[in-house]
Amino acid sequence: MQQPAGASPGTASQALEIDVLSFRGDFLSVVIDLPDAAIDGLGLSHVIQVETLLEAERPLGAFLRLNLKHGPNIEQMVRELATGSGIAVTEFDLAYAGLGGSRIDRAWIDVILQKPALNRLVLGDFVCSRRLRAEL
Repeated sequence: MQQPAGASPGTASQALEIDVLSFRGDFLSVVIDLPDAAIDGLGLSHVIQVETLLEAERPLGAFLRLNLKHGPNIEQMVRELATGSGIAVTEFDLAYAGLGGSRIDRAWIDVILQKPALNRLVLGDFVCSRRLRAEL
């Protein structure tokens, strides 16, 4: 893919840009579903890594929440997300997810933005990967 005209090198070729003006809520959430291929065989020995580029015109609180549905239950893991400092790397170690060895049926990640009023937000990169945790 080619970058759009005027894009600086190293930025995403596609981005989600949100201009928030009047906003009465406490937070804004963007949901990203993980495909079936990403969760096939996913278990306690895996680490999910998310590389994100989130730029904000004004400082705000930002978080990533990994949601794992197994049977009737949903386990959630929340990590703070750095904004404005380039690509932020966030990791979720599933050994601490409270799954108890259950099979994961569905997974999604919420990008949660606190008090986004009067702000321009750009989610430029969102790369999600998984790997096995090292056995020591």
